[in-house]
Amino acid sequence: MEQLVAEAQNGNSDSFGKLYDMMVDQIYRYVYYRAGSEEAEDLTELVFLKAWENIHQYKSGKANFSAWIFRIAHNLVIDFYRETKNNYIQELDENLVDTSIEANTDLRAHRSLNRDILYDAMKELKDNYRQVLTLKYINGFSNVEIATVLDKSQEALRILQFRALRSLRKILEDKGITNL
Repeated sequence: MEQLVAEAQNGNSDSFGKLYDMMVDQIYRYVYYRAGSEEAEDLTELVFLKAWENIHQYKSGKANFSAWIFRIAHNLVIDFYRETKNNYIQELDENLVDTSIEANTDLRAHRSLNRDILYDAMKELKDNYRQVLTLKYINGFSNVEIATVLDKSQEALRILQFRALRSLRKILEDKGITNL
């Protein structure tokens, strides 16, 4: 990935296109869970536009490219919230269903129910809790990457994750759900 970034920094738009292809789904999911379905596509494109315009500012030793571009996405979502004052997550789009789920209809129904339960519970979380859980468990980021995106120390991030998981567990328990 760093080779593609270096080539993009030298003006190679094909290399940036490859980076786009590698990252677009992750960025879209992040923006979708943070800003909702109506704005996700536009904001995702804006993330990559800003990344292309500012690729020369990326420094490979400071953070990895994924964390750098997610920081751009994070900032754009914050700007979106400031402009719209719209602090909610919208309904999950069925197109985001994991296509690798086995054909077993019982298992698919069970997972769909679990996803819906988890989604409803996450809507009740504080925004920063929802954000850290989305980065960690939906986008699969490491703690180092999340700390970079959120501009927090790793210790502060661990505390935030612990509190987010504890809060999510409490919400689920209050709903009578102890096992997903």
